[in-house]
Amino acid sequence: MGEGVRQTILRVNARLAGLLEEARCALRGERDFGVEEVRKIRQPVEEMATIVARSAELRRMQPELTGEFDLYKARLGEMQTTLAQIRAMLLARQASLEARRAQLSAVSQWINAFRNTR
Repeated sequence: MGEGVRQTILRVNARLAGLLEEARCALRGERDFGVEEVRKIRQPVEEMATIVARSAELRRMQPELTGEFDLYKARLGEMQTTLAQIRAMLLARQASLEARRAQLSAVSQWINAFRNTR
């Protein structure tokens, strides 16, 4: 099982690295970031849940896993920061869309008033 745990951690760390890059691309405006992307992030985190629950024991029994656990923790921290940035970006986009909606509504009202005065 020890090698299975190591392989799982390696696979999850690699998957998180890819997902982190996708999230960073979204921040740069190179791709969309929505519900499906959040689900993709959730899957490897859930996969690691039982391993993380045993991490103290595993670190003692297999000290060679320490670096992999540290990398996992670092990637989760980076993901948390990136997701907070994405949230801020989405909130800004929402505010911008709301301002545009209000502007369109004002223009529509102006056009209706103009039509009524003719």
